Amino acid sequence: MIRKLSISWLSGLVGLMAAEPSDLLRFTNGDQLHGTYLGFKSGPQAIWQREDLTIPVDFKPSRIRHIVLHGGRALKSLTSLSHVALVDGDRVPGIIRKLDDETVTLDTSYAGVVRIPRNQVAMLAPSPLGGRIQYHGPFVEDEWQMANASFPNAFVDPAPDSGKKEGDAKDMPGRWRFSGSAWYWQSKLSGTAILRKDVMPDRAILRFELAWKNRLSIAIGFHADFAQPKPGKEAGDLGNDGAGKAVKFGSGDSALLPIIFGNSYVLHIFSSHLMLYRTSVNGDGVASIGRVLVNANNVRLSDSGNATMEIRSNRNTGQISLFINDEFAAQWTDGGEGGAAMPALSTKGSGFGFIVQSENSPVRLSDVMVAEWNGMPDSARSLQVDDQDIVLLSNGVDRFSGNVKSLNDGKILLETKHGEFQFPLDDIAEIRFARNRLASKTEEPADNIVIRLSPLGQVTGRPLSGTSSAIKILHPCAGELDFNLESAVMLDFQPSNNSIDDWNADF
Repeated sequence: MIRKLSISWLSGLVGLMAAEPSDLLRFTNGDQLHGTYLGFKSGPQAIWQREDLTIPVDFKPSRIRHIVLHGGRALKSLTSLSHVALVDGDRVPGIIRKLDDETVTLDTSYAGVVRIPRNQVAMLAPSPLGGRIQYHGPFVEDEWQMANASFPNAFVDPAPDSGKKEGDAKDMPGRWRFSGSAWYWQSKLSGTAILRKDVMPDRAILRFELAWKNRLSIAIGFHADFAQPKPGKEAGDLGNDGAGKAVKFGSGDSALLPIIFGNSYVLHIFSSHLMLYRTSVNGDGVASIGRVLVNANNVRLSDSGNATMEIRSNRNTGQISLFINDEFAAQWTDGGEGGAAMPALSTKGSGFGFIVQSENSPVRLSDVMVAEWNGMPDSARSLQVDDQDIVLLSNGVDRFSGNVKSLNDGKILLETKHGEFQFPLDDIAEIRFARNRLASKTEEPADNIVIRLSPLGQVTGRPLSGTSSAIKILHPCAGELDFNLESAVMLDFQPSNNSIDDWNADF
């Protein structure tokens, strides 16, 4: 059966969150303050208010790691996923209104009309992903659950102030730790999963940023229903010793996967190869696991590094693809003619989760996104070239190469060797611009912050002034922007593209 880690201090935390103001400030040394973000003043300095202080307090940005706004939940999420991706990594949400040789113009709900030099725009995404976003985070810790197959239901996680630390007792499982907008696994052992329920549609994209130290070994369960095997002899060696007593699973033991995920698919990613499992729990409560074969399953990942992982899956047909850094890595088709029975496909599993499957292998999970998938088999990134723009239509089949000349009246003009073509912007999923026409990435000022938006988007700039609801920033490409914060979930003062520079015991 699935053994959930009860968080004894959760009820107290909920009460605290209800009593405290909704914003949270975390410092670079790991300290944190609940309170209310009031804005910026010249310096710049962030202004912070607490109920137990008579006057607001000012903090230098160099001391702040990030400010989580409204408990990590936007006051008003963006209604459109349309955005542009810049060469510096920003994803600027907005309706794309105009494009010419010099400028891309966006209409945004948070900053009005935004104009960006064209050579700073790496991608236009009028209709990205093909469907609605079901989840983006993590920004809130209590939206997730933990489970460990080796521990009984009665396990109670000690309160943070109890003085009992991980590893003090043999019945103490490792725990994922939440910090800012990421989950960290730093336990020396393995076996604890971090889970989200009821967010995956039948046709889904699961995308996440993964960073790791030492050799990678992580299992990702998806389309999981978390069905629990029954205790007793019928579960055999998958969860007990034949007398209902929990078995202690070792590192890399695949037998724990159906106990954690129930009916599901589980993709195990190693530094050098991939394995896809089909896990099941039948009507009698018996757990089992089987391999889904693939012709080529080799990957090349460094012993320490980071990557964007994207799983595209169709629960109804068994079609599954993996992309690493937007490039195709592998594809499976389960349920072909003469295939084995597939209990995972007979359920309506809509959950997913992650479990590290090796010892001494720290992992960081961030920027997790679940969205509907329109069946598109690849991305324009996988076709990107140096000297031509790539236009990928939202039907997932048609793609064209050439030179995107302009956008006027809602239509893209593409010049190709076969002539000129016009496409309605609404019919386009992505446009990737030729690499040799893009500006080089420049070093960002140390005092820049990143405004993270819900459900998608991040905008970088130097803070100039602001209130609790709006901020003026100097964007490196778009100039000064008056930014409404109603769709923001976080102000990140110490953004980093390095996968390991901020990994420490205290986060």
